Amino acid sequence: MIEAIGYVGSAGAATMWLPQAFRAVRHRADPEALAALSRTTYTVAIVFNILLTTYGSVEHARPVMLAGVVNLVCASVILWAILSGSRGRAVP
Repeated sequence: MIEAIGYVGSAGAATMWLPQAFRAVRHRADPEALAALSRTTYTVAIVFNILLTTYGSVEHARPVMLAGVVNLVCASVILWAILSGSRGRAVP
């Protein structure tokens, strides 16, 4: 039962990033649309999701590992979109 709760929590954690990832990819060529997204925030998210995935793997906590992997992929896609959208413009 506790593991089922973990999977429900993981699904919630994963789905909160998906809309932002889709939007970032869709607007990756529009620097104005990506201006509000923080490179620092998504870089930190990548680092912490690597740690979360590692912890889940070591502790054999599949729900934690699943959430970490999905969030890591989403944060990486968003950061890629931000960086590819910022090419050709000055970065403050």
